[in-house]
Amino acid sequence: MSNAQLKEKLDALQCHFTWHLDITGHTEPTHVLQKLAVEIKHTAHQNQAALLGLQAYLYQLKGQSRAALQSLKDAEEHETQEEQQASAASSLIIYGNYAWIHYLQASYQEAESYLELIQQLCPTPWDTQLIPYIQAQKGWSLLAIRVRNGERARECFEVALMREPGNRFFRAGLGIALYFSWIYFWYPDIQRKAITQLERTVLEQPNNYRAKVYLARLLEQVDRERSIGLIEESTEKSSDPEVLRVSALFWLQRSTERAIEILQQALQQNPGYHLLYQVLARCYKIQWINAKNKDKNNILDAAIKDLQQILQKHPDLDLVFVELQLAEFYGERDPAQEEKIYKELQDRKDTLSPKSHQALNLYWGNFFLYKKKSLEEAKAKFMDGYKIPMLTEVRKQCAQKLTKMAWCHSDAAADIYRFIRETNRCLPTEFSGTYLD
Repeated sequence: MSNAQLKEKLDALQCHFTWHLDITGHTEPTHVLQKLAVEIKHTAHQNQAALLGLQAYLYQLKGQSRAALQSLKDAEEHETQEEQQASAASSLIIYGNYAWIHYLQASYQEAESYLELIQQLCPTPWDTQLIPYIQAQKGWSLLAIRVRNGERARECFEVALMREPGNRFFRAGLGIALYFSWIYFWYPDIQRKAITQLERTVLEQPNNYRAKVYLARLLEQVDRERSIGLIEESTEKSSDPEVLRVSALFWLQRSTERAIEILQQALQQNPGYHLLYQVLARCYKIQWINAKNKDKNNILDAAIKDLQQILQKHPDLDLVFVELQLAEFYGERDPAQEEKIYKELQDRKDTLSPKSHQALNLYWGNFFLYKKKSLEEAKAKFMDGYKIPMLTEVRKQCAQKLTKMAWCHSDAAADIYRFIRETNRCLPTEFSGTYLD
C-alpha cells in the first residue's frame, strides 16, 4: 500500500500513538519515564501492558527505538498472563504500537505485517467485547502521565464499566481517576464520588495501598482517625515509593519529622524516584520556617548540605523543584548565589516543563520582591508564571502575589487587573469554575 494509505490505517488504530496523550505540550518525557518506572514495578491492577506500552511510546518520542521495542516485548510477556479478553485487547494495543514504531523508523513492510496481525486478531477495529479493556488501558496510561488527566481517564473507566459493571479493576481505575480529578479541581461532588469508589476498592483489594492512601487524603477533613489509620497501615505494609510519598505529604503540616522519616525510608529502597526529593525539600522548608530562631541556622545548614548532595548524586533526575528550594535557602545568606541558580535555570528553559518554568517564575518573583525590593521585576515574573496555563498551586500563588501588589500599590492596580482579565479570557475551558476565576 502507499505511505498515505498506511498512515490512514495507522491513524485508525487503538494504541498510545493515536490516543492524543499530549506529552510534549505539558511535561517532559524524561519526567514521565522516571515516574513510570515506579508505576510498572509497584502496581499490578491489570494495567502492566498499558504502562509498558506507554513506556515504549515515550522512548520513541525520545528517539530511543531499541528501548521502545524492548518495552513492547516486555508487554507481550505480561499480556499472556491476563484473562482472554484483556489479553486480546492488550495484543491489539501492542501490535498497534509496534506498527507505529516501525512506521516511524521507515520500516514500512514491518508496519504492514503488524497491521495484518491486528486484522487477524480483530477483523473489525472495535470488537464490542474488547472495548472496555481498551478503554481501561487508555485510562491507566492517562493516569500515569499526570494528575490533570483525571477527567479524561474517568471517562475511559466509565465507558469500561458500562460494558462490565462488575469488573473490580475498572472500579479501582475509576476511583483513582476521580481522586486525581479532585486534587486538580477540588470539586466537593468529585470528592464524594471518589470516596465511594475507593471505599469499595479497599474492600475488594485490601493490598491496594495506593487506593488506601488516596482514600486517606480524601478523608482528612471528614474522618481524621480513619485517615490516619489508613496512612499508618499503608506506610507499614507497602514498599511502593508513591504510597510513601503520599504518606509523607499527609504528615507534612502535622509533623515534618515523621514526614522526613517516611521519605528517608522510601529513598533507601528507591533512590531514583525524583518526586520523593521534591517532598523532602518541602519538608526542610516547613521545618525551617517553624523552627525557633536559635535552631534556624542549624536546620538551614543541614538542608543545604543534603540538597546539594542530592543534586550531585542524581544529575540525571528531574530535580528542578529541589534546585529552586536550594536556591531559596542560599538566598538567606547570599542573595547573589540564589539569583545565579535562577539564571542558570532560565538558560535551560527549553528543557523545563511548563510546570517547572511556572515555579521558576514564582521563586524568582519572590526573590525580586523580598530580597531586591524591585516591584516591577517581581510583577513581571509573577505575570510570566500566571500566563502559563497549568492549573497548579504555584499559579494560584502567582495570582495571590499580583492581587496583593494591586492592593498595596494603587498605581499598579489597573495594569495588574487588566492583565489578569485578559489572561483569564484566553484560558482553556478546563479552568472554568475553578478557584482562579
